[in-house]
Amino acid sequence: MLKKIFFCLVLLTSLSAKGQVFTVSGIAKTYAGDTLKMYVVDDYITKNESLIASAKVDSDGNFTFSGNIKDVKVAYIDLTVFKGRIFLGPNLKEEIVLPEKQQITLQDKLNPYFKKAEFFVKVINQKDKEDLNLLIPEFEKYFNSAMGKVFYSVKGVSKATVDSMENVINQKFTTKNQYFNDYKKYRYALLDYTAYHRSKDDIVKELFTGKEILINSPAYAELFDELFTNVFTSGKTSAIVIKDLYQGIYDKSYNTLKRKMMSEPKVGGEKFADYLILKGLKDSYYSDSFPKESLVAVADSVAMMSKTKDFRQIAAKLSEKFTTLLCGYAPPEIFLRDDKGLEYSYQKSSGKFVYLTFYNPNSYAAYADLDLLKQIRKGFPEDVLEIVMIFVSDKKEKMTEFLKKETDVTWKVLWYGFDNELLKSYNVRAFPVYYMLNPQGKLSMNPAPSPQEDFVLKFNAAYRNWKNDQYRQQYRENQGIK
Repeated sequence: MLKKIFFCLVLLTSLSAKGQVFTVSGIAKTYAGDTLKMYVVDDYITKNESLIASAKVDSDGNFTFSGNIKDVKVAYIDLTVFKGRIFLGPNLKEEIVLPEKQQITLQDKLNPYFKKAEFFVKVINQKDKEDLNLLIPEFEKYFNSAMGKVFYSVKGVSKATVDSMENVINQKFTTKNQYFNDYKKYRYALLDYTAYHRSKDDIVKELFTGKEILINSPAYAELFDELFTNVFTSGKTSAIVIKDLYQGIYDKSYNTLKRKMMSEPKVGGEKFADYLILKGLKDSYYSDSFPKESLVAVADSVAMMSKTKDFRQIAAKLSEKFTTLLCGYAPPEIFLRDDKGLEYSYQKSSGKFVYLTFYNPNSYAAYADLDLLKQIRKGFPEDVLEIVMIFVSDKKEKMTEFLKKETDVTWKVLWYGFDNELLKSYNVRAFPVYYMLNPQGKLSMNPAPSPQEDFVLKFNAAYRNWKNDQYRQQYRENQGIK
């Protein structure tokens, strides 16, 4: 009997897993030989995108993405200069058409902030009329047309006119697909708010207070972002304004924040309070409204204490983002190779300061620092300070030419290998850029002074402070003081 029960459980688990599989296939001859990658949007607070599937395009142009997914989510297919948007879901089977491959320019390839053109992936041979990849692109055509009339109206648009436009659209889209119906609802609310400034209070009470939080819906997210900006400040940019939230932030108290949030009737419950806190943390961090250490502490608390798993994961990602270039925390790791093909990571510099610079051979400012960098290299013992240069160019050969020409460059030079995500993570927008890591591998200066900015004086001060901290820490350990 037990064996039968076990067999049934295994079968049900297997069927459940199979029920979550998606496949997306097509023909794209201009991509023959390439490996296409598909990324899914994790959530609309962090807007992180994670790789969910890859597809090798064969010599005839055939490709197939496949993977597992539990809920409907937005995904993107990365296509050099394009991003093809597609909605994934359990049991999805799509046949798609991709645009011809476009070559990316050298300037765009070297730009980590190059924004790819987004489009809805074209679906073919789909008989299911309830398919989101048919419904939403078509709906967006009508929605954008209505929004265009609002924007370009000289006399303004009345509520009656907007209601009429929405009724016309509704007649074209009658479906039982819950995701799509929710999508429409939040898009209409955005149209109402934009067109005739429908009351924020009315929208919040109808669509947010006590309602399900649709963390995977871009329509929900866009309206949410529009209504709830800077929720931690006392200004009137947010649809919900709660006084004295700053105290909870300065006290690094998630419980205080949540209690004050829930005292507002429009919040309507613990889950929405948590979601507003996550949004407030992100907005406040990038607007420099509060001490970053306080925001990190609150994010860490949410990651540990929230009752909602999705929110714990979002908070953990926020904390990681917040500490990426925060002094006292480890910076993004690098795994790059030098001209001899040897890989470097910060672990190889453990025990000494690392002066990290991003260098571009086309930058006059970067070139102008070279002689001073050479003097710095000669001025400090290698077991105290190591210089690491990340060489950003369109060809690795340019780094080789640089090293042949600059024979007195004795520090570590690494080619960036077209890793634009690394440039993004270090916020490289121009050249040169400088950072300093301490012997524990933690960021100690952001930005670090350039060679022309009294580097020796400032580094000596930083070195003394670090030494004093080590002495104090050793003393506390010897005295048994925690």
